[in-house]
Amino acid sequence: MAEFIPEPAVPSTGRLGVVREDVHIHAPYSVVRDRLLAIESLEDWLGSHFRDVEANGDTLTFTLSLPGRREAGRLTVDDSDQFGVRYARNGAGGEIAELSWALHVETAQDVHLTVDAAFEPRGGLLGPFLELTVLRPQRTQALRESIWNLKQLIEREYPRQPIV
Repeated sequence: MAEFIPEPAVPSTGRLGVVREDVHIHAPYSVVRDRLLAIESLEDWLGSHFRDVEANGDTLTFTLSLPGRREAGRLTVDDSDQFGVRYARNGAGGEIAELSWALHVETAQDVHLTVDAAFEPRGGLLGPFLELTVLRPQRTQALRESIWNLKQLIEREYPRQPIV
């Protein structure tokens, strides 16, 4: 059984906020990791909150559409961690700092996938209130929808092998 990491994979530094979602996928680790690294096909499963998605080489750009706010993501893929895939801000700005995917191998055909999103929270007088009541739940929903789409896509494509 995989060990569950209680600390966020994306450490909060300074003003960054972090939201987390997870899902269990019935497919081998390599299938899930390969799908996360296929930057050109992320648009196939990213949720409806993600707009203007473009992949160019190892760089992903998108807009996260939230109620009353649009947040830019300009991220570069980092595959140096064997059990994770990290899309990190590449210095070009944007409110989304990182999407970090951690793969927890449970069996030869089962993976638990955790995603952390680090972002610049809204500032100003009403910012903390809007973060708590509107924006944070919508960010969480965007991640939830995306990983659910990913789960369904992988499980449709991957023929599960019987346990012998």
